[in-house]
Amino acid sequence: MTRRKNPAGGSATGDKRTEAGRESGSGASTNEIDLIGEDLLQNILSRLPALTFASAACVSRTWSSLCNRVLSRPKLSSAFSLHPNPEVAVEEVVNKVLSEPLRPDFAIVCISPAFSLQQIHQLIIQKLGSATPIVTYESMGIIGRNAITDELKEIDWDMTMEEDCMGQFEPSSFSGFQGILLVVGFVPGLKVDAIPLSRPIEDPGIVLVDEFVRDIKEYTASVSGCTSPAGMIMFGGPSTNMKPVMDKLDYSMSAGTFIVGDESGRFLHRGSRRRRCNSLGVALVFVRDRNKPHGIGDIDFHVTVSTGLSPIGQTFKAAAVKERRH
Repeated sequence: MTRRKNPAGGSATGDKRTEAGRESGSGASTNEIDLIGEDLLQNILSRLPALTFASAACVSRTWSSLCNRVLSRPKLSSAFSLHPNPEVAVEEVVNKVLSEPLRPDFAIVCISPAFSLQQIHQLIIQKLGSATPIVTYESMGIIGRNAITDELKEIDWDMTMEEDCMGQFEPSSFSGFQGILLVVGFVPGLKVDAIPLSRPIEDPGIVLVDEFVRDIKEYTASVSGCTSPAGMIMFGGPSTNMKPVMDKLDYSMSAGTFIVGDESGRFLHRGSRRRRCNSLGVALVFVRDRNKPHGIGDIDFHVTVSTGLSPIGQTFKAAAVKERRH
């Protein structure tokens, strides 16, 4: 008896055997992954760094669902670096913050005046992506954990502020460390954007407060269907008078909207809105997402006013506190 050969020269029986072997091998590989079990696989995924975790979420619907279980609650991750080289400092804090599962919804970067604000801002954008709302500002100091040693530490830059001929306050001198603190937040069920408080380039004496409030309301309505966000973190320059802005926001927003912030240093921001204006301030706006995935709960914010509002540098006391009861 002779064995019939196919046109390519191989035997039909051999080809079928080879094809069956390939199918068997592929099935065995899939079954081996399935045999791990969802609980064990979820445990493995929860130990991955952020970039690998993001890739794992794209493997299959099952893996994506497990990744969503891992990141189902709000999460803040932060680290600081005192390395004098800005590229190395950014690398250290980003590697530490993204060493565990995290999807950046926003980022706040605090730097010392020794570093270039523009350079650090661009380096962080390159690391986290242009879609992440980012505020980078010169702080009076930092408090957090070292990216390398994990040591908890508070550092004061010891800045001296002086007013220049244009009425702008700039750091004239400082003694202390060079450093950077990175804070990245994940807030499921919320959308975040950086909305600027602007003044026209052609008329720098005008502050577009009404446009600022309108932008916040429009963004909030587009995401949640209402006009008051869950809360805002405000940043303003040292020469910006934020009182009229806060008065307008207090009048326009609901009693449930928290507003906190700082107006002590220069800043840069990255958000979805672009305007040919100078930014006097910026607000990280947190809005409840009406289209949030099923099973995601609501995030509640709690704000406490203390006698010392700044843990670093000068100590401030609350001159007046308004309390509105529902």
